[in-house]
Amino acid sequence: MKKILNLHLVSDSTGETVASVARAAVQHFNSIDAMENVWSLIQDKQQIDKILGLIKKDEHNFVICTITNDELRNYLKESCRTLKVPYVAILSHIIREISSYLNVKKDSFLNLHNSLSDDYYERMDAINYTINHDDGQNIYDIDEADIVLVGVSRTSKSPTGIYLAYRGYKVANLPFVDGVPFYVDLKKIKNTLVIGLTIDIDRLIQIRKNRLISIKDVNNKQYIGTEQVEKEILEAEAFFSKNKWPIIDVTQRSIEETAAIIMQYFHKMQKMTD
Repeated sequence: MKKILNLHLVSDSTGETVASVARAAVQHFNSIDAMENVWSLIQDKQQIDKILGLIKKDEHNFVICTITNDELRNYLKESCRTLKVPYVAILSHIIREISSYLNVKKDSFLNLHNSLSDDYYERMDAINYTINHDDGQNIYDIDEADIVLVGVSRTSKSPTGIYLAYRGYKVANLPFVDGVPFYVDLKKIKNTLVIGLTIDIDRLIQIRKNRLISIKDVNNKQYIGTEQVEKEILEAEAFFSKNKWPIIDVTQRSIEETAAIIMQYFHKMQKMTD
């Protein structure tokens, strides 16, 4: 039987950072069933008191916070100590180390909400762009993309693009179709990071079979034929190599792992152009 852990994630911003860290930590424990309580935009002691009141009603509580205000964070820390509730601040130590290393003081008055709004709207803009440029749509402004993904059908182009969009990148994805000329003017994307996605033949066939079953189109033999699939992949890889695009094999990679590699390519390209 799994143990219940009531996670109280307290932040003076959206809570995304503290939630991401907490989830990554909990994944290391199969014997734990974590119940998330995200407390975002915390700005005063009264809000913290309400959280503490709820903590008193539960067992097996654990508090993680990303509050940057020293007075407010210390108030939460001392309150947790009084209640004998485990407490971890995941930003304060990092901020303190940077301050000490560079011998600079952290800014006392930060307008986090304005920067939050800017980040939020930039991310929404990236998500909207990516959705509108899925599977070869709206290529007229493809030169506005930060990243272009190219691959044969079912190589995780769309989910990878959405994940990157959530991280703030404008992504277009284009299908590589065997026997069909590539219809995008390569000059429009010469200054854009273009990534070719490939995959193991057997794995792709299995994915496509599952797709056909889900849409009740099991008679589409060409879509899953070994010779046809192999031909598609080899021609796609040859096309990627011809255009000197980085190629990523997604066979054994999660969406997050593929996206991480793409972001590395993107930042490397930016450094080369700066």
